[in-house]
Amino acid sequence: MSDEPTPENRARSQPQTQSQSQPTSQLHRTATYEISEYEALLRELLNRGYSFRRFSETKKPTSKTVLLRHDVDLSVTRARAMAAIEATLGVRSTYCFLLTSPLYSLTETETREALDQIQSMGHEIAVHFDTHSYWDTEPTQRELTAAVTAERTTLSRLSNTAVESVSFHIPPKWVLDRSFSAFTNTYSPPYFSEIEYCSDSSQKWITEPPFTDVVPETFQLLVHPGLWHPTHQSIDAILAEKRSQAHAAVDAHVDGYIG
Repeated sequence: MSDEPTPENRARSQPQTQSQSQPTSQLHRTATYEISEYEALLRELLNRGYSFRRFSETKKPTSKTVLLRHDVDLSVTRARAMAAIEATLGVRSTYCFLLTSPLYSLTETETREALDQIQSMGHEIAVHFDTHSYWDTEPTQRELTAAVTAERTTLSRLSNTAVESVSFHIPPKWVLDRSFSAFTNTYSPPYFSEIEYCSDSSQKWITEPPFTDVVPETFQLLVHPGLWHPTHQSIDAILAEKRSQAHAAVDAHVDGYIG
């Protein structure tokens, strides 16, 4: 699963072993997707003088700014764990939730509690909008704005806060480098083409580091909470577990109709 602007092959290689040479900087080394590595990455950015901003409070990013975004594709539980680490470090970020996901529902009590906790830590709540659930081809701007507004309104009611920002799930080309008057697009020029963009999509940091050269002065950083765990889990294993859980939930629901 990837929210990269362009398609990429899934990283399936094994993480590097300790015997292999690695740079000392977490920003320039490959990762095993253990959550401790993510914390180390944040600490290094803070030590380098970077500040973290939410999209709702940043119209034009300034020098030494990281716009930290999380697309919650797979796990609200992992999002809550990541949010807690960030809060401990004084980092504030933007968490984008799907309203059309078959893997979690924002109306479930446990999920609502996690949503409330993430917000109480000072993080921004945003919509992760899946155009593919609505259209196979590009809609009119009026159709797109209406559908996005409906999801923003729903999430606002669920979270008891105004939802301004929207990230697009597996974004089609027609949402990239485009601004909308009705909402903040995380792929609009000030956050995308006018600054650097770095993503951990599909666990690609297993084979390539976040940065191969100088760390940009200002950039957007996209990190998917569902890919990070206390110990390494491959993306194939993560997706297999999610598929199994989804099947079990459907079976339990259907079994309820059997006398």
